Amino acid sequence: MQLKIEESAFATTDLSRTSTLTQTSNDRFDKRIAFQLYNRQKECREKLHNSFTHFFSSGYQKLVLKLLEENAGVDLPNFPSFSIIERLYRAEQNKFRKPFFAEETSYKYQIIHKLTDIIIRAIDESEDQCSNDIKKMLQIEERVFTLNHYYMDTVNKIKKKYQEYNDSIELNRNAKVSPRFTINDFVIDVSGLSNEHQAALDVQIAMSAYCRVVEKRIVDQVSQLCYYWFITRCALVLDSKLSSAFTSATLFEWMREPFNQQQKRENLKKSINAMERALAMGQNA
Repeated sequence: MQLKIEESAFATTDLSRTSTLTQTSNDRFDKRIAFQLYNRQKECREKLHNSFTHFFSSGYQKLVLKLLEENAGVDLPNFPSFSIIERLYRAEQNKFRKPFFAEETSYKYQIIHKLTDIIIRAIDESEDQCSNDIKKMLQIEERVFTLNHYYMDTVNKIKKKYQEYNDSIELNRNAKVSPRFTINDFVIDVSGLSNEHQAALDVQIAMSAYCRVVEKRIVDQVSQLCYYWFITRCALVLDSKLSSAFTSATLFEWMREPFNQQQKRENLKKSINAMERALAMGQNA
């Protein structure tokens, strides 16, 4: 099932766009590993958030109505069908992979820029482990399930707001009331709600609340996995190994100038001093 994603257009000034691009460019060249990893996590969160369908759009409502019509005679027409919600969620769940695997990440190459082959192997192993854990997590997310109170809180909040909207219409029948109302960032259009539309709205509310729960759950888990594999199990371990691999005396020996080069420099200094003295004597003669 292919669902259309509706994206909002935000107008920005040239000045703000230029400053944003400059800051983004500076961030990309920042050498701090944890900072670069955090930036990738933010990008991942934004891509995941933007991948979800606008659940309260008219197009999505038509899709839900079509599924309810296909399901007629199987379930009650005015009761949200779990099979419909599960089917709609599958379409959203299939979008999860792209923010994590579609584009080549850059923090790996920033970590290994001037390091040895053993560090490269350690990072590759961490990348494989992290990738495997994320794949397992996405497979787990195929099941529609949550114990998070945020889901029912959000559903109840939207329904309560909708009831308050209906009550305001009843109290102000002669007044013109907008067919849309907003809860946080949810914009809901309730114009011309029939029994079928009411059932579709219930499904839309459930899908919106559940996908928000999944979004929060996945973003936290991916951030934790990346930090665990790339920082705790890779960068910090390598730092410890490199620090204990040799003593300060060994490091000083490696960094000390070679004896032959030191002798050449001393002889060169003596030659320069002799020439300067000869020049001074010639100028004073």
